[in-house]
Amino acid sequence: MNKHSVFLKEDKCEGCTNCVKKCPTKAIRVHQGRAWIKENLCIDCSECIRTCEYHAKYTQTDQLADLKKHKYPVVLVPPSFYGQFSADIEPGKIKAALVRTGFKKVYDVADAAAALSRKTFSFLEENKGSFISSSCPVVVRLIKLIYPDLLELLLPLKSPVELMAGKIRKEIKVSMNISKEEIGVYFLTPCPAKLTTVTNPLGLKDSALTGAIGVETIYQKVLSCLGEVKAAEIEAYNTLDSAVIWGQSGGEANILKSKQKWGVISVTGIHNVKSVLEEIERNNISGVKYFELVACRDGCVGGVLNVINPFQARFNIERRVAQIVSQENGANKQNKLGIKFNFDMDYSFIADNQDILDADFTRAVAKLALVDKEVEILPGLDCAACGAPDCKTLAEDIVNGLANRSDCIFMLRKEVGKLADKMSNLAHELPPVMSRKEEQHESKTDS
Repeated sequence: MNKHSVFLKEDKCEGCTNCVKKCPTKAIRVHQGRAWIKENLCIDCSECIRTCEYHAKYTQTDQLADLKKHKYPVVLVPPSFYGQFSADIEPGKIKAALVRTGFKKVYDVADAAAALSRKTFSFLEENKGSFISSSCPVVVRLIKLIYPDLLELLLPLKSPVELMAGKIRKEIKVSMNISKEEIGVYFLTPCPAKLTTVTNPLGLKDSALTGAIGVETIYQKVLSCLGEVKAAEIEAYNTLDSAVIWGQSGGEANILKSKQKWGVISVTGIHNVKSVLEEIERNNISGVKYFELVACRDGCVGGVLNVINPFQARFNIERRVAQIVSQENGANKQNKLGIKFNFDMDYSFIADNQDILDADFTRAVAKLALVDKEVEILPGLDCAACGAPDCKTLAEDIVNGLANRSDCIFMLRKEVGKLADKMSNLAHELPPVMSRKEEQHESKTDS
């Protein structure tokens, strides 16, 4: 069982340190010309995949062949997936094409997103203070790892995909009398982080998902099936909730803004999210009731496993939402279906205690003093040429025996300079015996 979904192809790594500098949790190091990932610090944000020009970082998702393992495989379609297609293509046609790829039935995560928006509205009305959306698994992991003081601000409700997966499992089991093992619930994921939640769910004992298939894996197959879809197939699936707007940045926030008077802001991009979390931690943001924080720039349409340009995808979703609103076919769909969701998590979010220096408190304090000394010695340029993201991280690695001071090219140059000076001085301080022998040798050579 993999703890993470981002992997490294060592043979393709050129040791350029671009991924080191971009990693938001300082999880990557480069030693001897090759990168390696510290699993305890990785949050599957995909920044290294975006950054690497040599395609040395990658992710492995489930494949369509895996559907054969189940008697009744179904697929959950995220709102962002509709951004991969022109709004002129009916949602029913896209879903019918998915059925043709091997699924028995298709469900929209947008239905769960709409329900979660209503539940969030009620929750915010009943509770004082500010809260942070818990729907992006990268943001939740980031807070668990770096900002544990903000854990109590995370919305204590399941994400839309887990809401939908849990509901669908119960529905299929009851209506079709199929065992849990025979049901395969797959999610079309735009990013590695949502794949990770299948084996390492957040706030849950187990995920209701069976697996996750990357959008890039299935996109061409769906595209090729669109022309084969018949009108009768489309009719069975031709509804879509306006909550499909969740697929782009500000989607969740826009729904809440339309219903309440509180301050709601949306922030996308992992580094922007970090800066906002730091401000929240310092109490430097006021008047905001709810924060929609998403790791991928432009929202889920910006996930690295998507195919279409995120700006085009946003445009496609906006046009699709406009169509839904004008047709008024999304507002009442939830009531007609009578969908009931279990919003409660199994347990609260807890911090990830990484023990970066040492698990033993006494030794950790002693090492901290050593780290401070190393930081004073190092140049403080944070150039990442050593393979660590900054001088402080290199100092920690040195203290923990994972690196040497000479890994810093500036320190190495300084030591080489000292060695050269020492050798030069030694050349003029030869023992008398060696000096006489050299003089005799020189006189014989001259004669």
